[in-house]
Amino acid sequence: MTIIKLLLVDDQEELLDITRIFLEKGGDIIVDTSTSALSAIEMLKDNKYDAIVSDYEMPQMDGIDFLRTIKRLGLEKPFIIFTGRSREDIVIEALNSGADFYLQKGSEPKVQFAELRNMIHQAVMRKRVEEALIQSETNYKTLVESTQDSIYMVDKRGRYLFINSHHQERLGITGQECQKYYYDDLHNEEESIHFLGLIHHVIEKGISLHDEYQKNNRWFVRTISPVTNEILGMTIAATVISTEITETRTLEKIVHSLEEHYKILVEAMHDSIYTVDKDCRYRFMNSHHQERLGIKGDYVGTWYGSFHDSDATDRFSKHIQTVVETKQSLCERYYEESRVFIRTYSPIINEISHEVEEIVIISIEPQDRYHNT
Repeated sequence: MTIIKLLLVDDQEELLDITRIFLEKGGDIIVDTSTSALSAIEMLKDNKYDAIVSDYEMPQMDGIDFLRTIKRLGLEKPFIIFTGRSREDIVIEALNSGADFYLQKGSEPKVQFAELRNMIHQAVMRKRVEEALIQSETNYKTLVESTQDSIYMVDKRGRYLFINSHHQERLGITGQECQKYYYDDLHNEEESIHFLGLIHHVIEKGISLHDEYQKNNRWFVRTISPVTNEILGMTIAATVISTEITETRTLEKIVHSLEEHYKILVEAMHDSIYTVDKDCRYRFMNSHHQERLGIKGDYVGTWYGSFHDSDATDRFSKHIQTVVETKQSLCERYYEESRVFIRTYSPIINEISHEVEEIVIISIEPQDRYHNT
């Protein structure tokens, strides 16, 4: 597994931590963080990174000026703008300045972080492919033939100049025949008009773009990049890297559906349900538990001890530590203001590191349930 070293830049420290935790969950991305573009520039001078993810709206220097600055300093890396701002002019300016992707922060964290991971992998893969092409044509061919992505090159009329084996198989043609085909020979009219419009834009503007499309109930995302002839000083063709993301889209739908069912179930219960990390900081709690603690507003990252006395906090911390060390569930009966509760602690274990990531707690008041029945 190839590790990606990422620099994450955002002036909101709490969002930095949440994003870093999610991106590092898979074990294939290592994240360094910075709270400003100026400090990030110094980090880029001293460290090697595969990609950069940056907020747009930051003090001293915004994300687009940050991108322009590192390009001017020769520190350019695959760059993704990840921000709450969604104005069209900002999106256009970011992409025209060389950003690989632009992703708006939304209300579905798991889906947006999965999309961000996908963008990081795409941007880094494309960069590595481009570097391999520059380094050696032989190495490039080895790379493009071994990948499970479709990689091909077309001129401005849509005539194929090169097609890797994976894409030849998709199209049902052989390598000896590929250069006699035009894109519209192998695709319907609607697909051809759309694709050739993208090719003309890339060649005329000399900039890369990304296009997500569906074919035969399968989802793909393709990156179209200009090929420039240095002698002529003009863009003469475009390379296309097309990656199938059907599984990702399917998983996103499943995750969304499960989240909706989970929310309905959890919010409907009259028990306290919440999760904490190994340091007893809240990651989630249902409405019932928020009401019980008198919490309104954001609570993620707050400490258990901020809402309970020292004895209750010590008891809770010891149980969390036991669950983390044993990786086994635990159940206890405890008393709070003459009320009896039964509380279970269940570990969630990372499939890669095999360490406890967080603990799910369900707290039930049997006497209250008895009276309600």
